Amino acid sequence: MLGVIADDVTGASDVALALRASGLRTVLYFGVPDADVAPTDGCEAVVVALKSRMAPPPHAVAESLGALRRLREHGVRQVYFKFCSTFDSTADGNIGPVLDALADALDAPAVLLTPSSPEHGRTQYEGQLFVNGVPLADSPMRHHPVTPMTDSSLPRLLRAQTDRPVELVRWGTVRAGADAVRAAVAEAAARGVRYLLADALDVDDLRTLGHAAADAALTAGAAGLAGGLAHAAPGGALDTYEEKDPLAAWPAAVLSGSCSARTLQQLDVLRAQGRPVYRLDPVAEPDPAALAGRALDWYDALPPGSPAGAPVIHSSVGPGELRAVQGALGAERAAAVLEEATGRIAAGLVARGVRRVVAAGGETSGSVVAALGITGAWIGRAAAPGVPWLRPTSGPGIALLLKSGNFGAPDFLAATSAPPGAQPPGARAPSPEAPPRRPPDAPAPPAPSASRHHAGPPRHTPAPPSPPADAHSAPRADHPPPDTPTRPDRVSPPPPPPPHSPSPPHHQDPPSPAPQSPSPQTRPQGARP
Repeated sequence: MLGVIADDVTGASDVALALRASGLRTVLYFGVPDADVAPTDGCEAVVVALKSRMAPPPHAVAESLGALRRLREHGVRQVYFKFCSTFDSTADGNIGPVLDALADALDAPAVLLTPSSPEHGRTQYEGQLFVNGVPLADSPMRHHPVTPMTDSSLPRLLRAQTDRPVELVRWGTVRAGADAVRAAVAEAAARGVRYLLADALDVDDLRTLGHAAADAALTAGAAGLAGGLAHAAPGGALDTYEEKDPLAAWPAAVLSGSCSARTLQQLDVLRAQGRPVYRLDPVAEPDPAALAGRALDWYDALPPGSPAGAPVIHSSVGPGELRAVQGALGAERAAAVLEEATGRIAAGLVARGVRRVVAAGGETSGSVVAALGITGAWIGRAAAPGVPWLRPTSGPGIALLLKSGNFGAPDFLAATSAPPGAQPPGARAPSPEAPPRRPPDAPAPPAPSASRHHAGPPRHTPAPPSPPADAHSAPRADHPPPDTPTRPDRVSPPPPPPPHSPSPPHHQDPPSPAPQSPSPQTRPQGARP
């Protein structure tokens, strides 16, 4: 059995979807399950969702070791530590300290890891992390209001968080196959290397790494490598439980606390549709109970049957406004107030009959499941790559969607919170029925830029081939296709294409930043045909 320890709730949903889509019967627990909770018969993968990404390192380590002990009691033979595909946590780390603790506890000689998740536009090449073809430090993550990422070098990022040796498994070795990767890991382990960051540009690379690590006690990374491990696992079949259509559940509500550029863009789409929108302002009301009460009073005053779709309650603001809030209250207090208020609001909405809850942001999602008493969930269909619908195994009978801040197309929140059977309405002026006491919303984020946002591929970066049909993917309309990075000039080129394979020409500027159709002639130099 494969056990996964995820450092936040939305990341846990992402990796659980990857495992289920790759053929493993998977159950997701929110928090470490109680000692008397045993995995469902026939379960082949268990995912434990923690809220440790933003916690102080000692707390994150203790939580992760607690999850490890419970997983081992449940018969788990292999452990996967799931962290964010943009490698972000806190300034003091959490990825390094947790890896150190898990590796020591499992006596793992060397740990293979990668944040590569091509379906989300994350790829690793020569140790550099790319986001939609742009180096991490040049992506929107550079200006993330909570965890800004200003370095694209994964070895340098990890070495800042651990004193254990860190090396690379380069793409040429990965392309040579699982045996070559296993040999590289064994050779590095013999030299005392603890962590090996593996390059990966596509699903085939991740499957190669999964086969190479099929017998490893500990592996780590984003959802992509977890899917590779699941693909290498023997047996397995998709869950066949009868699933109700989550979009039939109504009424619905959207709760958002993410301040990512993509979530702000998704909220702008909702405003343009005329959705009723309420912003939580912890500066104006720092008491979480009173803040939640005001939001629920606003909800109660809404006219019934809004044709535009579900109402929205959010604390998502741009970087400037977030700094102002944190300056007034302190970052920790502001986060604590909003998390408690959001949990209270979620409980109040469900008590009022809401049966579809869409949450945006990892901390927001954690607050929602905790307040609703949801301890576990079955993994349902994908609403977008990495974002499954969830059917809680405990708590209220609702359809639940927990979205990472950066995930989903611009209309994602609109589509997942529309009335049953309705197409999201087109953009129109804000509804005149919105209560006059609605607080002001955050200003619209700047228009997407090919080099700054996730909306489309950057110039010089073609879209790679789509994953195979059995990869964990959703219809491409739900999310921009992932991008394979162009080769940075400062690194050595990959090995030449195999004999008799046509050499790809140099990249040409596309006429616009819209995604391009995949074509063998537009792949990066040396990419797998």
